[in-house]
Parts: sequence; structure tokens; C-alpha cells
Amino acid sequence: MELDLIAAMGRLLPALGLACVAVTSHAAGSLRASALAGAWYPADAAALKAQVDGFLSAARGSASAGAIRALIVPHAGYVFSGPTAAEGYSLVKGRSYRRVLVLAPSHYSGFRGLSVDAVDAYRTPLGDVPLDLEAIKRLRASPLVRADADAQAQEHSIEIQLPLLQRALAPGWRLVPVLVGQLIGDDDRAAAELLRPLADDDTLVVVSSDFTHYGPRFDYRPFLLDGRTPARLKELDEGAIARIMDKDAAGFLAYQGQTGTTICGYRPIDILLRLLGPRARVERVAYTTSGALNGDYENSVSYAALSVTDPAPLSAATTRPDAVPAAAPPAGAPPAGALSESDLKALHRLAILSLDSAVLGPSAEREAATREAVAALPGHLKAPAGAFVTLKSHAELRGCIGTIEPIEPLYRAIMDNSDNAARRDPRFNPVRPSELAGLEVEVSVLTPPRPIASWEEFRVGEHGIILSKGGRRALFLPEVATEQGWTREETLSYLARKAGLAADAWREGAQFAVFTTTKYTAPYPAGH
Repeated sequence: MELDLIAAMGRLLPALGLACVAVTSHAAGSLRASALAGAWYPADAAALKAQVDGFLSAARGSASAGAIRALIVPHAGYVFSGPTAAEGYSLVKGRSYRRVLVLAPSHYSGFRGLSVDAVDAYRTPLGDVPLDLEAIKRLRASPLVRADADAQAQEHSIEIQLPLLQRALAPGWRLVPVLVGQLIGDDDRAAAELLRPLADDDTLVVVSSDFTHYGPRFDYRPFLLDGRTPARLKELDEGAIARIMDKDAAGFLAYQGQTGTTICGYRPIDILLRLLGPRARVERVAYTTSGALNGDYENSVSYAALSVTDPAPLSAATTRPDAVPAAAPPAGAPPAGALSESDLKALHRLAILSLDSAVLGPSAEREAATREAVAALPGHLKAPAGAFVTLKSHAELRGCIGTIEPIEPLYRAIMDNSDNAARRDPRFNPVRPSELAGLEVEVSVLTPPRPIASWEEFRVGEHGIILSKGGRRALFLPEVATEQGWTREETLSYLARKAGLAADAWREGAQFAVFTTTKYTAPYPAGH
């Protein structure tokens, strides 16, 4: 069963000496072999063809429906999401397109911007899907686009769409497979404008996304599992779908930030909404959940299919003045320095509750206290932000895990990182109950990393620093250089070595980003 939103160690960046581990890269070949055949869908071509054709034949859609410009379809294993996805693809069955632009979320890497695999074709059991190399060449001229082979190697969100496309569309189309990473600031708008020329009259845009991922497997339980869970899940998804149908990108992002709803493809959806013109119409095609399919809502993923029709191609649209309401709340958290002491204490309280659950085990009392604490949070603490949680015992590091980018709601990042600092820091054994009373717990809230043109802009003691070069990456929080008494050059040399590079590798060809943090530290509460 595919219940994706893969949130494990690829997103969790252990602070090795308060630094992040390096992200490695490898060279790509000219053909991307299937990573899913035999698991997510049949490896046998005849069996796969029969399964997909069965889904399309059973779908209620009609090939005569309007000028379909885009689809939003799910990307789980076919046994779960295949019928829902086919409801969308049935609307374009037999149609001829020159190009298919797939926008899909990255589940395995935290890169910024867009990634397009450096291959000539994708292979499925049904044959090879050639890439539109000329279009991709134009995309690569933008600094927003990279080829992150590590992110692409096991990613399912693009490949899972291909057999459906191979059976639904007339032959002759070429693929532009765009993996969407972290989008910071105006990256979503920039991405939309970069992709807009490709969304012409001969192009189908496909956004690959599941909707809410509910349950302990996904660490998302905004409400208890009970008889009302199916209705509550649908209500949660309906809130997001309503904003998509309204073509309200800002409202959709605000809803995601306020609810923390785990829509893995919310960034690709955001880009699509910014591509839509005033005459575009978004319609719901199908909706279900894995819980409804297998009768088990303890861990459930929602699947939706939506269509976009427009008399004109998306490439002809211009930015709508009403696309971003003037009074729309920001999609991200306020600057870390704008957090009040009461904000930080509230986050620290959640870190303690999460720590208790990680070390002592979950309990009804702790779950009730956590729900109450989350419900009392101001809205800006529910917006996405990066965060670290550091545990110290007798002034010695006992665990530290963090997320750099604003991937999830701030309060959720604090809770997740507290749990992981206690149980999953690879340098330490899990924290024991007897250790709790002697711990010091520190929460750090990060501003989104911003690129700098030169290492000379890095200010020791003020900035956290991220170095990237040759597919390798490493990070220091702001206090590391101060605690060690390093100069700027010494800090960068140690950072390069942390990334697995030569000590002077930072001097040429490296890229840098900086961020700041706001911290709050307090002992584990006595008698807690």
C-alpha cells in the first residue's frame, strides 16, 4: 500500500556538531529505468496494459469534455489511486498532444526550485517515453532549474503517471518531467512564468499530487480516530479543493499553512494556479480515500482528480490582478526575530509534549494536552518554517535534529524535530526516561535561507551558513562559529570539510545561502 508523503530521514537533517549532513549526487544516464514496476504497478506489459485500460474503461468521464488544459491526479500505487487518476485521464482519452508537462513534488530531497532529470527518456513496461529536450534546454537556462539525480532516482510522483498517459493519449507526445522542490519567496511565481511558454495549445499540464495524509504513519493527526474521521477528512480536503476551484493560489497556500494539511503536491498545485487565466475553469472529477477503499482510517491518504478547461492555452494567460487578494495572509511564518517570547514558550511547550510522547510513550492525557496547545496557537505559528530542536544533558549535546526549509507548519516542525532529536539522531542512543529531568531543551526557528552572491557576505555569529558544491551540502547554525571561536575563513573551511570537500573548496565554485535563528532554551520542567 502506498501511503506516501515520505517524511523520514531524507527530510530530517541531523545536526552533526550542529551541522547538516551533506546531500550527495551522482551522474545520470540517458535513460531512466522504471523504479516502480513490480511494486506500484505490474512489471508485465500485458498485465499493466490490461489494468490501465480497465481503469479507463470504467471511468465515468467523456473524451468529448471541453478544452482540457490541465489535470490534477493522484500518484499512489495503482491498486489505490489508479481508478481516481483514470477518471481524470478519461477526459483526454484518445487526444493528441505534442507535449505533456508533469509537475510533481519531491518526496526524497529538499532542494530549492525545480529539477528536470538529465536523461533522454523514461522507461516503463509499456515502452520508452521520450523527453522534449528542446523545451528542457530552455528551462535549464534558468537558475531555478537543476538536475538533481538523487532526488529523481527513486521518486514515484512522475513515473506513476506515465503508463496512464501512455494508454490514454494518442502516441507522439514528449515529456517534460518537472520535480518541484522547496519554493521560497516568489519562487512559485517565477516558476509559473518560466513554465508558461511551454503550456501552449499542444500541451497537457499534469499536476501529480495526493491530498491529505492522515495518521501516525504521516505524523499528522489533527483529530482523533473515531466514527467522524471519514467526514472530517473529507471536510479538510474540501477546504483545499474549494480554494483550488476558486483559482485562489494565496488562499490555497494560507489554508495549507493554517491547517497543516499534508497535501504532498501543494507546491505544484500552487504553480498551476498561478498559470491559470481569468477564463480557466477548475472542476472536481473524482474523490476518494484509501480509508474508504480498505476500511482502515488509522492511516489514510486522500485521492482527488480535478480538471482545468480554458478556451485559450495557459501560455496565453496573463497574471490576474485578483489572483492574490490584497488582504491575503502570508504563506510563510513571520521572520524568526518577530516571534514573541510567548510564541517561543508555546513552541517550547509543544517540544516538551512531543519529547514526553517520544520517550515515555503516547497517552490520552498527553494527546489531549497537545491538541489543546495546538488549538491555542496563533495562526502565524501554523505557517511553514524551518526549525531545530536541540537537547543537552549537563551542557553536552544529547540530540539535535532540524529542518532547514519551510517544509511544514512551524509548530509541526518543532514537534517532529523534538521527537526525532530524542529518538533518531544517529549519533546517540534514544533518550531514556531517567534522563528527562536532566535535559535542557532548545527550540530554534529559522528564517528561510536566502542565497548570497559571495562568501564575503557571510557574517560570523549572525548568520547560519549553507554551502553547496558538486552535489554536496553542509550547514552550520549561527552559534557554531561563535562557540568554536572561528574566523569567517575557518568556519567556511570546516564547513567544506563537513560536506566532504577539501578545506579550501569554498573559495571557488561554491554556492552559499544564509539564514538567522531565534532561540528559546529552558530546562525540562521539574515535576513534569
